[in-house]
This record gives sequence, structure tokens and C-alpha cells, in this order.
Amino acid sequence: MRLGKRTKYRANALALILIAAGILVALNSIFSRYFFRLDLTAGREYTLAASTKGTLGNLDDIVTVKVYFSKKLPPYLTGFERQVRDTLDEMRSYAKGKLAVERIDPAEDPRTQESMQLIGIPQVQLNVRERDRVEVMNAYLGIGVFYEDKKEVIPIVSNTLNLEYDLISAIVKLTSSQVRTVGFLKGHGESGIYGGQYETIAVLLRGQYKVVEVDTTGGSEVPGDVNTLVVAGPKNLAEADKYEIDQFLMRGGKAIFLIDPIQMLDGTLQAIPLDSKIDDMLSTYGVRLGKDLVLDRVNSNATFSTGLVRFSLPYPFWPKVVRDGLDRTSPIVSQLESLVLPWTSSLEIIGGKDLRVTVLARSTNAAWTESGRFNLDPQQQFFPTQESQKSYPLSVLISGRFKSFYSGKEIPEALAKETSSKPKENIAPLTESPETSIIVVGSSHFISNGFITQFNSNRIFFQNALDLLTLGDRLIGIRSRNVSDRPIMGISELGKTYIRFLNIAGAPILVALFGLFRFYSRRRARSQVVLLESD
Repeated sequence: MRLGKRTKYRANALALILIAAGILVALNSIFSRYFFRLDLTAGREYTLAASTKGTLGNLDDIVTVKVYFSKKLPPYLTGFERQVRDTLDEMRSYAKGKLAVERIDPAEDPRTQESMQLIGIPQVQLNVRERDRVEVMNAYLGIGVFYEDKKEVIPIVSNTLNLEYDLISAIVKLTSSQVRTVGFLKGHGESGIYGGQYETIAVLLRGQYKVVEVDTTGGSEVPGDVNTLVVAGPKNLAEADKYEIDQFLMRGGKAIFLIDPIQMLDGTLQAIPLDSKIDDMLSTYGVRLGKDLVLDRVNSNATFSTGLVRFSLPYPFWPKVVRDGLDRTSPIVSQLESLVLPWTSSLEIIGGKDLRVTVLARSTNAAWTESGRFNLDPQQQFFPTQESQKSYPLSVLISGRFKSFYSGKEIPEALAKETSSKPKENIAPLTESPETSIIVVGSSHFISNGFITQFNSNRIFFQNALDLLTLGDRLIGIRSRNVSDRPIMGISELGKTYIRFLNIAGAPILVALFGLFRFYSRRRARSQVVLLESD
């Protein structure tokens, strides 16, 4: 009897196990067709951006992603390889069968290694620590993206922070019918993109755009294939140059104006006002440049050297735009935490009938301005008055239909001489633009090589601005969320006094209060005991 019950019990347990296993197999089969992830991070760092999902969902043909990762990797890269695999699996789930992912171990086939060298994926050396020694091993960590007869390569995947952006950027570039062109104005004292201060940002932009230099000296027209023109740090624009920029906008082109208010004197920490001769034209477009420098109590540290000594200290001439000063409705800055704009001027919003103005970045309420001859010495004493401190616009986006600065005016003399052989009606200026946009910032230094490297948010801001003007907001949401800067909020002098008092007197006061509490508690307890004994 006992044996029969035991056998029946075992049979029931086995049946329950088989049923549970069947349910697990069925659920695994169902959920393998879908991708689900619970992402609780503040910036949704492990969830694909909406623009990524839209790009993948709208693919019209198969894009192949080949992951050239060595199977034998150091233990510290195991989690990294899994993150890359998870990202690609999630992207494939949104591509509706139009994204093919191949994982290839180059070590298994010498011919594959040769083909990888041809497409630009190098072999890297990795350190492997085993017991008491460190060895060097060769491995591959590259990705190739292929579409029709075109390809884009990520030579070395060193981290996953920018992997989603790099992949989608490559897919957008491969599947787009044309490559957009970004032009940098040159010939008027601007720093160049070849060996100049804008070389680093130009290299980054070439992953997505065709980047060229545009020379308008002598009245040369902005090429017709330029989609967005960057006017960064001109020293002195002639009327013929301004005319060509104006007519580029009137034809529907877009532009970013990065105009410096000062010219630094070589070998000194002194600067003088700089008039680049463009303020009158920008005023027609709805914004006026301040002839000043903005200083802010909320700023970034700057490193200086005097002989062999290097020191770092807060530098009010490098205002730091914090989260409250960034427009939360604009995709250019909505996901940024901060932005550093060195030696920047204030902007005055004029606006216009058919224009929409968005202040992308503004200083804190603890900012003030200086004008005249500028002393940039970081060790000087800064004494702003309370009345002079307020918030200043530092970057604006203006969209709409712009009026030409040369409407009703004669074309510049140099241009008239050059085109005198043409009929007058063929060189009359366009007087109004179609719907277009410009962005104005009172500084060009923030995209120079050193600042781009030091402040990653500066790079993100400029790339976002270019993307919005040139492509729309397809890539902005992916790039911006990888930038986080959560600075400690500034404390007033009165607040510092309160905190200092609490640190010094807080603990003794708490001990004294606890002692009083214990004293009266015991006294009350003794009095209750006496009452009970008397009863």
C-alpha cells in the first residue's frame, strides 16, 4: 500500500515537472520572437532611441552587419562582447527582417583576415593578466555595415556608449540617396579644418557628412551642393562675402554663425573687441551680437601655466550653461546636462514677423558682462555687483522666412565689377528666403580642438545643431543621452555659513538634546516607580 502511494506521488511530481518544462519551452519560443527590456536608468541608456526604431523600421532592403570579433577574448571583455550582442539583437528585432547580423571569428579563416585589412579593420593587441604575468594577445574588435555595393566600417569598438549612434549613422549614410555637405567658411581669418583648430570636429563630422571648405573671397558663390554653412570665427568679412552668405540663405540654405567678440593679443592675457562686420546682417535675421564678454559664477575650471607651474581654478570667462539654462523642448539641447562656452558674448533677441526664435542656451542668473579692453587673467579678483547679475542668451535658433540684408540695396561693388558682363536682372539679389533656419552662438572657441576634447558636451551640442539643420532630428536622440553631467549646485555665501555652523555646532547640540531627553525620561520613570510603591 505504501509502495503504491509512493509510486503515485513520484508520477505526479514527474508530471508536474514535465508540465512546467513544457510551459517554459513554450514561453521561450514565444518570447524569442520579441525583445523586451526593463530599463530603469534615468537616461534610458539601455533602450534604443525612438529615432533608431524608426530608421530600422523603414529600411527598404536588407542591411548586413558583420561583427568581426575574436572568440578568444580576455575575461574583462566578456561582458562587453555580450552588450554588443544584445544591442544588435534588439536592433534586429525592430528591423522587421531587414537587418542581418553575422558573427565572424577572423582567426578561423586567413582569407577573412585579408579582406578585413582591405576594408580597414585592424588587428589590435590586448593585455591579458594570468597569475603573475601579463601577456599580449592579438584580436579583432571591428564591425562592418554593408548595403548593396556600399560599406561603412567601425574599425575598433572600444565601448558601447556610442555603438548605437555609430551603427545607425552608418546605416543612414548607406541607405540615403545622397550624402549631405557641410561647408566651413574660410579666407577671412577663420581657423581651418585641415591642420587648424577645427580639424578635430571636422574629422568627427566626416563620418556622417561630406565636409568642405568654402571660400567666398572676391564674391565667389557658396557651392550649390552645400546644405549647411558654418561661419566660425571670421575676423573681417567684406561686403561681397556677406552678400554671398545672404544669398545662400535666400536660396534656402542653412547656417551656423559662431562669432567671436574679442581678439586675443599674442603672448598675453589681454584682448580687444573684434568687429567681424557681420552684426548688421545678423540683426536683419533677428539677433544682435553683444559687444561684450559674459562672465558667470557658475563656470568651468581652466588650467593655466606660469613657467614650470600649472594650476587650475574657476574661470568666470568660461560660463557653464547648466540644465536649467538649456531649452528642454529643443532636441539639440534637451538631453544635455551642461555646455561650456568660453569667451562668449551675449545675444539680444530682435525677432521678426515671420521668424520663430528659440533660446537654446542661456547663462545663470549669476552672470554679468564686461566690455572695452578685456583683462583675461584668471588670478584677478572678480567683483560683480548684485544689480548687474542676470541671465543672458548665449545661443539661439531662428527659423522662418528671412528678409535679405541686401533687399533694396546695391550689390557690393567688387561683385558688381566681377559680374558686369551679365545682364542687371540676372544679378539682382533674392529678397526673401523659403522656410529655413540659422543658429547663432557668440563664440567659436567651444568647437576648437582643445575644447572639443575637454568638454564632450560641446561636441554633442555642435553635432546636434548640424544634424537638426541638415538631417532633421533623426540622430540627435541617440547621441545626446550618452552625455551626463550632474554638477553640485552652487551655494551662496549665506548658505555656506549655515552649513559651516551646522558642521561645528550641530553634533554637540544633538548630543546635548539627547542627554536632556534621557535625563527627563529617567526622571519620569523614577517618579512613576515612586507612585506605584506608594500605592
